[in-house]
Amino acid sequence: MLGYWLAVVRRLALPALATGAVCAAAMAAALVLGDGTSWSAAVPQAVAAGAVGVLALVAVLSTSTVVSAARTARRYGLTLGPDAVALPSVREVRMPAIEGRTAFQLTDSVRHVVEKDPVLRLDEITAFGHGTLDFTLRGPSDTSVSVQVRVTTGPKETTAVVEARPAATYKRLDAAACWAVARVVEQRVAQALRAETADGGAAR
Repeated sequence: MLGYWLAVVRRLALPALATGAVCAAAMAAALVLGDGTSWSAAVPQAVAAGAVGVLALVAVLSTSTVVSAARTARRYGLTLGPDAVALPSVREVRMPAIEGRTAFQLTDSVRHVVEKDPVLRLDEITAFGHGTLDFTLRGPSDTSVSVQVRVTTGPKETTAVVEARPAATYKRLDAAACWAVARVVEQRVAQALRAETADGGAAR
């Protein structure tokens, strides 16, 4: 969890510093123009106030984000780590080529698994085709998560790539929801492909 917290702090650092710099500049201008303070006296006061504001902002946002992420990880039985901060959250399933199955058939199997899974809470399928499956899920705390699954087949290997990202851009701090959903979808995709492998083997 410490690794996740540090990753969140790194993500927040730049926007928090930018906000602090704007606030410090505004405060310095107010001291000079409003109170008649000299620039040499106003700037240190404004910088100090801005630094305190930055630290408070980062502390509050990072703590609330980590608490929410820890709750999400527990809900799905996952271990929280620094990789949960990355957006989009990308997972990959690789297995030997599944004979007698096209990318469309494999994608259709994944679709069926997703539709029937009670944990994933499917909202809407937005795209479905040859190796393509896009859908929206209701993640933890009812966060909407957009998921893309891309299935490719080859003579030696079948690959499925899962990408999850917030459906709303203002939810970018809720990356752990996308990470958790991507992990669960990855498991369901692997389950669907293993079932197809077994069916293909039985058919031969």
